[in-house]
Amino acid sequence: MPGQRQQTQATADRAHGARRLDASETVRVLTSVLLPQVARGAIVRRPLMSGLVATLDADRKAADVLREMRERHGDDPLPLRLAGRRAALVLSEQDVRRLLEETPEPFSPGGREKTGALAHFQPHGVLISDHADRPRRRAANEAALVPGQAIHPDGDVLAAHADEEALALALALRGGDELDWSRFSRSFHAMARRVIFGSFAADDYRMTALLGELRARANWSYLAPARRATADEFLDRVRAAVERAEPGTLAARLTSETYPHTERSGDGAGIRPQDQVAHWLFAFDAAAIAAFRSLALLTSLSPGAHAAREEIEDREGLDLPLLRATVRESVRLWPTTLMVIRESTRRTFWREEVFEAGTAFLILSSYFHRDPSRLPYADTFEPGIWLDGRAEREPGLVPFSHGPAACAGIDSVPLMISLFLRALVRGGDLTRVDAGGPLPASGLPRSLNHFTLRFSL
Repeated sequence: MPGQRQQTQATADRAHGARRLDASETVRVLTSVLLPQVARGAIVRRPLMSGLVATLDADRKAADVLREMRERHGDDPLPLRLAGRRAALVLSEQDVRRLLEETPEPFSPGGREKTGALAHFQPHGVLISDHADRPRRRAANEAALVPGQAIHPDGDVLAAHADEEALALALALRGGDELDWSRFSRSFHAMARRVIFGSFAADDYRMTALLGELRARANWSYLAPARRATADEFLDRVRAAVERAEPGTLAARLTSETYPHTERSGDGAGIRPQDQVAHWLFAFDAAAIAAFRSLALLTSLSPGAHAAREEIEDREGLDLPLLRATVRESVRLWPTTLMVIRESTRRTFWREEVFEAGTAFLILSSYFHRDPSRLPYADTFEPGIWLDGRAEREPGLVPFSHGPAACAGIDSVPLMISLFLRALVRGGDLTRVDAGGPLPASGLPRSLNHFTLRFSL
């Protein structure tokens, strides 16, 4: 029947991306949206390219291009063909929410590129686990990190580790030395190793160095040959530290007999604690970036900065809501996950579009986090949105992702950062001293190169 044939053809056209970009649009999307994200490094940031992106205001330009594409082509995910790879740019905040809530089926948090990258140093990590292993690995991560609780059950122990490393750093800077990224990240990673394993791991710089080597390879995903010897040394080192984990640490909770689902069933099977912990070590680098940028917010001209610094000086205990909100604002304003990716496991339907299995849906975080059409606070430091429910009501605000695959450290990481920052800053005179000067009260830059920030205490 002619009508049936026309309908079938229309469906086929939609499935193959009838809303195609023309040549000039494709070039703009590739050069203005995708290239800056890849150039900076998805797994470990490249200092030179991070600086170039900030200088060129590339994040603002990328958001402008996506806004234009949405006006021209509508709200549906926009089909792309990238060297034979099916992909789609997500343009609607409602589609962000759908993708993240319908994870891992039909939208997998793994996918070809992410699996290729993370396999360099955590081949059995939860993010790239299949359906058989994923539920128990996710449960093990949640048992250790306890999402949903602002104050971790072992908060006192974690606070002691954070305090010790931060106070040691503050003492080292007392002579007037400036705090730069290298010095800050070294102390922060020492804190991370302490809260994961215990005090004995504070000086295990080799572990972090090995991970750095592997992450640099992971920036190239499956295009870079694996360094098996380096990966084996790293994971063996992590495994040995897990076996020594001190009471009250995250690794101790991961392997505790209190949680039967974390029992290991042999090398290469079951939970594989070393792989889950490898992911935490990787994620703590993003946490360090968020923490360092939080110092820039605390030295800004915003009223929110004054309130957060008052909390640092006056509030005792583990509960620092404004400082935790400052951390979340840091990740909203300058996302550490540049692009959230979900890969469809089957054909999916989107209003006017049909996408085949294997399509990579690309969510540019900064586009949604800094959308002035929806967010009156888009370019301001507004920590209150994380305290009064406004952030929760915005489906496009996903600094720690959302849904079943949301970061299991969504609460524990801001807690640890807030404790570290309080111990570092309290009683001092935190001042930004690099050429950028204090951030303004409004009109915050779309990019903030953490490599060039410097502070005095």
